[in-house]
Amino acid sequence: MPFEDPLDMPPEEPEEPESIGDGDDLDEEGPQPLDAEERESVEADLEDLSAMRSAFEGQGARGVVIACSDCGSNHYYDWDLLKESLEHMLATGEPRMHEPAYEPRETDYVIWDYGKGYVDALVDVGVQDAPAVTLTACAWCGLSLEPTFTYCPSCGRPLAVVRLFRALLARGIEESDARAMLIKAGFESFA
Repeated sequence: MPFEDPLDMPPEEPEEPESIGDGDDLDEEGPQPLDAEERESVEADLEDLSAMRSAFEGQGARGVVIACSDCGSNHYYDWDLLKESLEHMLATGEPRMHEPAYEPRETDYVIWDYGKGYVDALVDVGVQDAPAVTLTACAWCGLSLEPTFTYCPSCGRPLAVVRLFRALLARGIEESDARAMLIKAGFESFA
């Protein structure tokens, strides 16, 4: 049998794809709007994201990590990226595609389920709606502070104890009792 050159052979006709179903799904064009239940779920996710951002961004978290049930991988979202994606889903009915985070530091992201449980617990005990205790100066050295500082940049002391002290006073605990309680708990005395 003589050798045939594949380039001299006529091209094969492509096979027609078999039609699936009644063909109605081929008429659909563009994204479909979310149904009421899906819309409610995405709106709840936006509220949860906002609460998580309020709770964790001040502690240095850059966003959330979500375990994907489709591919089995973790997806890292910065706060604004996920917010925009959820808003896009509300507007179009479709999730927005995004590039994966480049070598994310896992410790910079809060696991969605953990963050959700955390903010739910804050709401359950009434902490989420409580006003933040702001400090304008360090109780030890008097340095002016930014509201997000957790340590004094001058003397290095943690500011949480002063915030806790002020929160105890706001709840009606006498100043001497609040100071005694904090000293017994091991905190350093302050002015």
